[in-house]
Amino acid sequence: MSKLLKQYEELKKKDPKKIYIFKVGIFYNILNEDARLVSKEIGLKLTDLSPEIIKCGFPVATLEKYTNLLTEHNIKFEVVSNQTSSNQNTSYEQIIKKIQNINLDNTTCKEAFDILYTIQQNLKNIQ
Repeated sequence: MSKLLKQYEELKKKDPKKIYIFKVGIFYNILNEDARLVSKEIGLKLTDLSPEIIKCGFPVATLEKYTNLLTEHNIKFEVVSNQTSSNQNTSYEQIIKKIQNINLDNTTCKEAFDILYTIQQNLKNIQ
């Protein structure tokens, strides 16, 4: 989250009046002062991530709903797309394809364990 916080702070220096919405996995997150404002205006729940970070957010599938609400409340915003999210999605897709290609009828317990271990390591590297 520290990369995200740094990016948020840099963007706020450029345009402090704009709300920045970040895609993080299957959610969009809004941080700190932006989160406080959005929570107050449209009722999203605030969550403390650490002493210096609070957030609110919503699922990716509801982006249009919440951008419409922000627009209705005359809140200037920007959805920030991160290149890493695109790379993560590609990596997830590769892992899913590997899983789909496993022939469970011919897989030993050890092979299954090795596959799960490899997937776990790959997921750690993505995040």
